[in-house]
Amino acid sequence: MKKKVMIIGAGAGQVPLINLCKQEGLYTYVVSPFGPYPGIELADTHIDEDIYHVDALVEIGKKLEVDYVISDQSDYAVPLVASIAARLGVPGNKLEVAQTYSYKGMFRAFCEQHQIPSPKAREIHEGDCVPSCLAYPLVVKPSDSQGSRGISKVDSVSELEQAVQKAYTYSKKGSVVIEEFFKGREVVCEGFALDGVYYPVAFGDRNYFNLAGKFIPSQTIFPSSISPEIEKRIIANERLITSLLKPDFGTVHSEYLVNEETGDFVVVESALRGGGVYIASDLIPLSVGVDLTKILFLAMTGQKDTVVTLLENRIKRASAYICFYLDEGHITSIRGVDEVKSMPHVKKADVDNLRVGDVVPRIEHKGMRKGPFIVEATTLSELDKYIRQIQTVFSIETDGRPAIHWN
Repeated sequence: MKKKVMIIGAGAGQVPLINLCKQEGLYTYVVSPFGPYPGIELADTHIDEDIYHVDALVEIGKKLEVDYVISDQSDYAVPLVASIAARLGVPGNKLEVAQTYSYKGMFRAFCEQHQIPSPKAREIHEGDCVPSCLAYPLVVKPSDSQGSRGISKVDSVSELEQAVQKAYTYSKKGSVVIEEFFKGREVVCEGFALDGVYYPVAFGDRNYFNLAGKFIPSQTIFPSSISPEIEKRIIANERLITSLLKPDFGTVHSEYLVNEETGDFVVVESALRGGGVYIASDLIPLSVGVDLTKILFLAMTGQKDTVVTLLENRIKRASAYICFYLDEGHITSIRGVDEVKSMPHVKKADVDNLRVGDVVPRIEHKGMRKGPFIVEATTLSELDKYIRQIQTVFSIETDGRPAIHWN
């Protein structure tokens, strides 16, 4: 009989995992309420259930006798998967480990306890007083959100309370993290954890839209141009985190801010899941030849020796996702879609959901970005040339005016 896997979530981030599990001969159950989620149609069976109904999913898992529970590219799902897997007695991470990686307040407390470089921060709950021991500017964020929802940068006391209330609306736990702003460039660090050991995979550079007070990425580019010395120090930091938390297995997506003048850095996030926007499933395989979806599957199914072997084999190329946002209004024209899709270096162009006549609201979080385009190249300079070609050919107007913002 086929072994069975319960996959938590049916969004685009789960599609590579669903496809791979089916290719490897597993029977796939995908958990998600009905909606426009691509994983629903791909799975062998759709379980129409809220992913947060852990008790119900445990009972369903027992009845179905599932062998595995997994998810990828979703912060929300990590602790849910750990809880369900533990109660079903199938491979997975300890709940406290999953929560520490997923909840920003717990991760900040962990870093402070072990003197891991991270922004000075305090977690508050509804009804708590706002701490006065932090130096402005501050970043305010929900403790348990994803996709940059509810995150604000504030420069004064007068802005802080509004930012805190906004963050609470995006927190299921009713908690908010307030942390000191660290000025530096962002570097993403992709790796894999297996039996408490960290394996580095790739570094990338992250660029942001020029939107005051908002943290919405426009591009993530591999490889990073950061110095090898800083890369080594960040890897040492990732190994320390992994050795302390000891996850059983999982892709690790970490985000760092680096001050290149001083050489200082802080870890902003270290998440036990693959990087979203096709980082884990596409950008890493295109840039270094490591298939993190395949490695996650192998670790889940206990094929540890193969995992280590695959993590050691690398190539050296370049890849990126590029997103854009639009001015508010009605879309009146879209040009260049077919031309961009025909470019051999463009591997994905997620723009088919845009239609003339669509109403475009003001952008508030990264879930409202458009795209991405997934691009590959031999070198960073070649990649930059290809990105510029896309930006030249592809255009959208709202209310008759050019509307695309790439930066």
